[in-house]
Amino acid sequence: MGKISTYNVVVPELSDILIGTEVTSNNATKNFLVANILRLLPGVVLQLPIYAGNAAALAGGLVIGQLFRDASGLVRIVI
Repeated sequence: MGKISTYNVVVPELSDILIGTEVTSNNATKNFLVANILRLLPGVVLQLPIYAGNAAALAGGLVIGQLFRDASGLVRIVI
């Protein structure tokens, strides 16, 4: 295993697992499915800016880690 910074950046999928902390259980480390996290946000509508790609998002003023939509409607993270 390498450092987190050495892993490839990929488009997340609903079946992917994130690592987090359950603060109500003595800060135990847990795994969370992306799909389950999204279920916690019923009715939330994200208004994301649309850019052609990562370079356009950066040129438009977004910074690393911010979200945007590409021309096909996919949600992307600025890297």
